Amino acid sequence: MSQFEFGPFVLDSSERRLTRDGERLPVTGKTLDVLRLLAEAEGRLVERQTFNAQLWPEVIVEDRNLTVHISALRKALGIDCIETVAKSGYRLATPVRAMNGHAPPGSLDVLREARYQLSQAERVPALRALGLFERALALDGNDAEALAGLASTYLLLSSTTIRRPLPVDEATQLASDAALRALAIDPRKGEAYAVLGRLKMTYDWDWRGAEADLERAVTLAPRSAEAQLGHGLFLSAVGRHREALAALQRARRLEPTRRETHERLGLAWWMAGDGERALAALAEAVAIDPEARRPHFRRMVVLEQLGRHEEAAAARATWLELFGDHAAARRLADLTRVSGHRAAMVEWIARLEKLSQWFEVAIQAMAIGERARALDALDRCLEERADNAPYIAEFPPFRPLAGEPRFGRILDTLRLRPPAAPR
Repeated sequence: MSQFEFGPFVLDSSERRLTRDGERLPVTGKTLDVLRLLAEAEGRLVERQTFNAQLWPEVIVEDRNLTVHISALRKALGIDCIETVAKSGYRLATPVRAMNGHAPPGSLDVLREARYQLSQAERVPALRALGLFERALALDGNDAEALAGLASTYLLLSSTTIRRPLPVDEATQLASDAALRALAIDPRKGEAYAVLGRLKMTYDWDWRGAEADLERAVTLAPRSAEAQLGHGLFLSAVGRHREALAALQRARRLEPTRRETHERLGLAWWMAGDGERALAALAEAVAIDPEARRPHFRRMVVLEQLGRHEEAAAARATWLELFGDHAAARRLADLTRVSGHRAAMVEWIARLEKLSQWFEVAIQAMAIGERARALDALDRCLEERADNAPYIAEFPPFRPLAGEPRFGRILDTLRLRPPAAPR
């Protein structure tokens, strides 16, 4: 690879050129060589000995020489762009993307917009992302970054969370094909391994295969938010909650304004047994985009499970109003006032059933003690291959089902162990 993109910067090492938003920067000589080694490492540590061996192979140099070049780079890139690892070396603190050859005019802008749309994790933006990644590939059919992004997009389009815009078999096959094409071009493309791992976890329930792919993803691309997010989701699903939280917090640090990561972190705290931290993370998701519906829904289910019914009802009303159904919000509020919490929940669950939101039906049915209804809904989750199914063993509302034979059969189908205490 001779070209690397990180933040607004593009380094073309073969042309010995560094640009910011298309404007050339005055970085030359050994300083540019230092940056090349950092970019080639793609966020991994570059030790001082490596710099010395590659840049001054036949000369004994003082550490101060390297420090001077690092200082010059920080002036050009920004002081926070390069991280010092005490007594070891340096690494780029901004996610790096290795590019294949020269990017056609406009392709970087297309990819940036595609990434933004994908990060929304919503139905319409996902369809926009699909078109944008396809446009990027029309400009350069061998762009591994665009192919990996396309794979992530198809994975999202298989999701029942956004009402599955594509049939699951079609979406998963397209996701797998795009990921494998990306890896054929760039075998170190961590995001592509993350997609393959999530496909195995979500739809094949192949936990060993998923773990292998997701661990490879974070090893190859430790500064990829997609890889860290996927690994964190896997760890939550199998009950390794401390590791899951660490992975999701890394993903949040990499993309602090990405709402979905805050939501996933909130659910991970919930599965780990800390409802208050779950609510705090979900509140951060709401703050990022108050008009997004899903954070309000997820706050609602956590609040309901914690027994905070009035707050849950308020979150539910907000969700319905954002959905445009003000009449339903008023109806449930009136029903709660006249007939009580349970009556409103029964009507609410019936509404979710009409929407075929079976995982959510199961959660809400457990909130009012309707175990049989919850189990029926979980069976429907498996029949429809809902992408929430891998978390059944660890979601707090389902822990009381641990002794139920039907629940045991569901976990057997998923090849999961029975739920245990959070750890």
